[in-house]
This record gives sequence, C-alpha cells and structure tokens, in this order.
Amino acid sequence: MGRPPGKRNLEYEIRREELLARLLPAVVRGVGRVSLHELARSTGTSIPTIKHYFGSCQGAVAAALRTVRKSAAVYIDTITKPGDLDLTDSLTKMARELAAAWVPHGVGALFAAGLAAGLCDDQAGPGYLDGVLEPTLLALEERLRVHARRGQLCLRPEDDPAIRTAAIAYLSPLLVALLHQHNLFGSRCRPLAIDAFISLHTAHYVTAYAPAGAQRA
Repeated sequence: MGRPPGKRNLEYEIRREELLARLLPAVVRGVGRVSLHELARSTGTSIPTIKHYFGSCQGAVAAALRTVRKSAAVYIDTITKPGDLDLTDSLTKMARELAAAWVPHGVGALFAAGLAAGLCDDQAGPGYLDGVLEPTLLALEERLRVHARRGQLCLRPEDDPAIRTAAIAYLSPLLVALLHQHNLFGSRCRPLAIDAFISLHTAHYVTAYAPAGAQRA
C-alpha cells in the first residue's frame, strides 16, 4: 500500500524538529565549535542522520540557531514595547534587562555561540543572524519607532535606514560591553560596571538622538 501524499514530508519535519530541540544545547555548550560526531551524540543519532536532515555540521548549527527566534519570541516581543516610558527610561530598562538575562538566562551564551559559529561561515552566519541578532535588532527598531512617533526621537518612524542605524548605534556598544566582560572574561583584567556603563551610554545616545526639548534635564 502506497504512502498517503504528504505523509513522508510531515514525518520528516516532525523528526527534524525533534532533532533541532536537542541540537541547540550542544551548539551552545560547544560555543558554536561542534563536530558532526558531537551533534550526533547530543541527539542520540548518527552522523548520517544529521547529514540527512541538515546536510552538514554547519547546516545543523545554522538550523539550531534559527530556532531561537521562535523560542525567544515572548522576550523579543517585550523589546518592541516601551510602554509609557520616555526615551531615557525606556532604553535604560531594555539594556538592564538584557544585561540581567545575559548570564542567568543564557542570552550571552547564545550570542557568543552564534558569533563563534557564524563569523566567516556562509551557513552558520545567516543562521545566527536569522535566529538571534536580527530579531533583537528588529525589535529594538520597532521600540525606537514608537519613540519617534511620540516625537522623542529626531527621526521619522518610516525612515527605515535611519531607524536601523539608530538601533545598531544603541545595541552595538551594549553587546560589546557584555561580551567583553562575560564571554571574553574581561571582568578579570579590566572590570566594567555594567549598570554605570548603561546609564552613561544611554545619556550620550539620548543627547545625540532626542530633540532638545525632549531631553531630560
């Protein structure tokens, strides 16, 4: 008796999703530098199985990193919503929440593993962008658009290139500081008070991007 149309594809996707749920922890534990053998062992399968579902080691890493977009959707959504906070308090709150989640909730491990796997790799790199970095950046862009609509930002909310640039300008120093202190162990050689850094960074950012009348005295 023949297989009903579409049944094989459905079974394939279900099995692939099951494997993905086990792949991401292995990618994070290995800080992105994992082998096919390690991925097979972490999923309780074999190297041919990993190749069958993902094509290669880097294909598997990319697929695993892309799952973060879905699993972190609730957190990402909170970044888009500043509530009724002004620009300074809004950005400070977002940055402090990211810093607070960096180690205890494994956010930093995801960023570090994605960077380690993705730099100069045409499979893992886009996977990291799709699953981790771009969702964070896009959410911050939407948060900034809210402030732009309120007149708290010297940008037009529909000016996508400018909003994107502004989001990168705020997020990049924060990511560098957190990676420096935690994932590169900079706290051992040049400690940085993250909370004070966030306050100073935000103050300079608001000076640059907020209308003069909207800046806090």
